[in-house]
Amino acid sequence: MRLVLVVLAGLTFSASALADCIQSPERTQACPHQIYRLGQLENMAKPAMLCICVADFKEFLTVPADEDEAHKQKLKRLKLEYALGQKIEPILQVLKD
Repeated sequence: MRLVLVVLAGLTFSASALADCIQSPERTQACPHQIYRLGQLENMAKPAMLCICVADFKEFLTVPADEDEAHKQKLKRLKLEYALGQKIEPILQVLKD
């Protein structure tokens, strides 16, 4: 009976984590590449399981090819940070680890 409760609790957690996936607010379709990682963001009291849409943050993990591309990336990053209400650097750190 205990094993069934643990499994059910895990399924409940997965469903709630899926609903709270960190992604771009502009996304209109399902995320094509999600990962689940243990991490702690600025607004969290302790580490927890995070769902992150990798596709929405992938470009910020690469170095821009030129100055124009760097400027575009910076503007897009600022726009995403404003929309999410938090810095994306902690999210990128979770993706890098």
